[in-house]
Amino acid sequence: MKKILVADDDQTIADLLQQALDAEGYETYQATQALRFYDVVMERRPDLILLDLLMPYLEGEDELHLLQMNPATQHIPVIVVTALQEAKQEEEKYRRLGVVEIVTKPFDLDKLVGIIKRTIG
Repeated sequence: MKKILVADDDQTIADLLQQALDAEGYETYQATQALRFYDVVMERRPDLILLDLLMPYLEGEDELHLLQMNPATQHIPVIVVTALQEAKQEEEKYRRLGVVEIVTKPFDLDKLVGIIKRTIG
C-alpha cells in the first residue's frame, strides 16, 4: 500500500484529504505542524508528500530544502497544494526542489487524486 503524507496546517483540509485518499486505498498520515513535518517524513517514509507552502514557523520551501539535503528523502515526489497563487509563477524553482505538480486552493479533489495516481500509482 502506497503511503502519502498530508502536510497542511488547516486541519479541515488535512482531514478531507486523508479521508479521500484512505478511500482510494492509500495509507495516509498527517503533519499539521511544520515543525513536526520532517520527523514524520523520517518516521513514515512516505511514497508521496502533499505539501502546503504556507505553514507557521517553517514555510513549505524550507521543508523542500530539508528533503533535498538528505539522500534518503530527496527522491520523494512532492505535490504542492497551496493557496499561494504566485506558486505557479515560480514552478521551475519548485520543480528543482522535487515538486512534481502545483495545485492551488481551492482544488478539485478528483483532479488531485488523478495527479496522485499518475505520480505513484
